[in-house]
Amino acid sequence: MGFAAGASPVTRIDGPVIHYATFQSHNQKVVEAAGLIFMSHVRSRNEAYTDQSWRLSVSRNGGADFVTIAEHSGATNPPVLECDSSGNLYLFRVDFLSGDAFLDRWEANQLRSFVDHPEQPRPMPKTTRIPGGAAGKYAAMIDRQRERLYFFSHNNTFHRMKLDGTLLDSRVLLAQGPNGLLQYPLLSLNPLGQLHLAWTTQKHGQYMYRDIHHMFSDDGGESFYSWQPSGEPVSIRMELPVIADDTGPALRITLDDEFEVHTWLASGLATHTHWHGFYQAQTVPPRQHYVRYDLKTGKKQIDQYPKVSGKWLSLSGLDGFLTCDPSDPNRLFLVGNDSGHLACLVSDDAGQSWRDYARSEQSFGLYSIGGYRQVTADGAIIGSFTDQKPPDAVTDQKSTVYFFRIAANKAAR
Repeated sequence: MGFAAGASPVTRIDGPVIHYATFQSHNQKVVEAAGLIFMSHVRSRNEAYTDQSWRLSVSRNGGADFVTIAEHSGATNPPVLECDSSGNLYLFRVDFLSGDAFLDRWEANQLRSFVDHPEQPRPMPKTTRIPGGAAGKYAAMIDRQRERLYFFSHNNTFHRMKLDGTLLDSRVLLAQGPNGLLQYPLLSLNPLGQLHLAWTTQKHGQYMYRDIHHMFSDDGGESFYSWQPSGEPVSIRMELPVIADDTGPALRITLDDEFEVHTWLASGLATHTHWHGFYQAQTVPPRQHYVRYDLKTGKKQIDQYPKVSGKWLSLSGLDGFLTCDPSDPNRLFLVGNDSGHLACLVSDDAGQSWRDYARSEQSFGLYSIGGYRQVTADGAIIGSFTDQKPPDAVTDQKSTVYFFRIAANKAAR
């Protein structure tokens, strides 16, 4: 499976599973830590969403095969993952019944010992309860400079923790407005320590993802700011809670004529000098957007639509993700769906232009294409997706979960 220089092998992880096993691309469920790759997914569920079986897996050989570290059932969606530079692993999950979220922490030596001796009992994590953190959509972010973790839940709450699991504080960050409420939260942290938050809203009383917004914090979540389209001033400090919809002060990413169609932010990525976003507006015909904002001025510099494409490849869909090369802030990769084929575009000018890089030979029922925010230490783009088969019932298990790896260091410059 491959296109040009960017071979993209896939590994079958599990199946049959439910059709939204890797739900969704707004958060991170594949990470690399100290030469190990971790990924999470959900396997099955009941009708009431109170019993969902999830699995945490690890690979020691670049994703060629995986073994299971943890496997539990509960009222949760797929856990999200973070790791630190020492190889410690952080897993966030929720419990819809109690209303709380939980942080599970595995130390690097535990993980390495289990990988070297998988016949041993599975390592047990240390767990921290996050009161009131549960919701169906959630995102996490590690701040290695400040030694903190952030958790952003679609019940409007924002939580900060130390790396040892100590809960620092919890706040109501957003509030519903007259036109919509928070649905899909996203987090990204740039190398300078600026935390970026973005979200998709839902129209009241209707299945309609209405618009997309963005704000940021320069002080580790103490205070929050929004760029101003007028540019005077460049940004304003916002009082909490921030109204989530277009009547609030947070910058709107979507266009004026996109309110009455689904718009859904698949991915947001902050780099040294820019914030990048990838979303689809389901107009007729659909518009696929890649947007870039300048961090100093808050100005929208690029809005590429209705197609995000290279010469031959064109990415289209509600999911997909942006990832960057830590050694080169101008080098970006964008992974998504090209007519049922997993595909990747590359940019060497911070998103100013895109060119073809990789495409799978095999086609899939691609759903929830997500991945790691940065290229791995050994030069790979890693992620996961569900090969989705239409179910006869919501709890049917007919789909398959895949891990994929694209050799990013083979892309010509």
